[in-house]
Amino acid sequence: MDMVENVNGSDIEKYYVIEQKNLLQLLKLSIKNFIDFALSLTSGLEEEEGSLYQLFVVLEQVLKHGLKDKNGLFTGRTDFFNVIQIISRDLEWTKDLLESISNMSYLKTFTGRGRAFLRLTMMQKKSHIFFMELVNSVDKVRSLYHPHALLLSEEAHIIAGLLVGLNVIDCNLCLRDKDLDNLPQVVQLSRYLKDGNYLDSPTPPPSPQIDTHKQDYQNILEQKSYIEEINEKLRLDFLVVDKKSKMFQQDNDMLMKEVQNMKSRIEELSSERDFLRKKMEQSEDVYRRKMEVEKADIAVERETYEASRQGLNELYLLAKEELVNTNNRVTDLEKDLEIEKRIKNDLEKANGLLEKELLDKEDTITALRKQCADVKKLNLSMLNKVQESDKKLAERDMSLKDMESRTVQSSSEMTDLVTKYVCSSTFFEQRNLQLRMKISRKSWTSLKRNVMRWKVVWRLQSLDAV
Repeated sequence: MDMVENVNGSDIEKYYVIEQKNLLQLLKLSIKNFIDFALSLTSGLEEEEGSLYQLFVVLEQVLKHGLKDKNGLFTGRTDFFNVIQIISRDLEWTKDLLESISNMSYLKTFTGRGRAFLRLTMMQKKSHIFFMELVNSVDKVRSLYHPHALLLSEEAHIIAGLLVGLNVIDCNLCLRDKDLDNLPQVVQLSRYLKDGNYLDSPTPPPSPQIDTHKQDYQNILEQKSYIEEINEKLRLDFLVVDKKSKMFQQDNDMLMKEVQNMKSRIEELSSERDFLRKKMEQSEDVYRRKMEVEKADIAVERETYEASRQGLNELYLLAKEELVNTNNRVTDLEKDLEIEKRIKNDLEKANGLLEKELLDKEDTITALRKQCADVKKLNLSMLNKVQESDKKLAERDMSLKDMESRTVQSSSEMTDLVTKYVCSSTFFEQRNLQLRMKISRKSWTSLKRNVMRWKVVWRLQSLDAV
């Protein structure tokens, strides 16, 4: 690292790549050395031997490579155990490991807890699973590493593949009262560089007895791994079944509570039903008594209704005769109106002939307009009188007892209106004869419309009065 810090420029990246490759090659050699040593044994590994210790040292160096050294006022120093905690949040099987590590009171530092985690995952044969999850979820811990860290490089996926070979080895290590906080972290390169180069050195020919022992041991290890996989699968199935049983138990408890509530509700409803039934019987008795009284009252009212109906029928016949008479009068008035329409048509024809003569007589228009205003006032006064007569007729229609007197008064009022109509018609005819040679076309048409309106209003009011 000191050599890398003394180099400037683009060569720094090359040194970073070389450093990553060296660490990766060192991991390969340590894994190979440990596997060769473990296969030479006739039983599982129960103590932390030198090759296994060197493998843990290299794994710790992989986790620490490129780790930022943050040591603030309010934050502790960054350690690779922080990375383990972040990745373990989404892994269910690591919760038990972290709980057991937290119960180890003799571990005082994060470094010691991280080393204990590496050893526990090795014993459970899940080291490759943890590193695979770490590489796939590297974005969660990217802020804790420098860009040149091995775990952030593309070659980080090789680490999980290399650790898969450790599943054939059984490790039963004792971590109780072991000082993991102060272990020396020194990589012993002499193990891998003996006789010039460890990889190129010739290996002695194996004896046939050792080969048979290794083959038997390999078969036993394969059977054991197969049994462990079956046990793991059964454990997962048991957890699923346990969860389902708990859910069914909860549902059963809920259903039992609902059944008890329904029973209590049914009892309440049955008591309420009995109470309502008694109340209904009492109300039926009261209703029967009321019905008997109501029937007697209805019989009395029916008698009075029949008596009053006979009187009303007589009044209806009288009113019907009066309506027939008024209808006859209305038909006569309609005939008179038709005659007046014919007369008006004749007058319009005569006005067409007089249009040429009336063009020169514009001076007389003002005087004729005053006369028309007087005529309008007369029409309005007549309308007011007719409206007053309608109000009197409406007030007289409210009482049935005074029907005969109102009919007599209405007939007298009709005769007065007829006489007034005759007088007004004669008056208008005289006025038309006087004004025929004087008024212009416009004034005559306006006068004609006013007369028509007045007659229509008078006719409607007379019909309403009837």
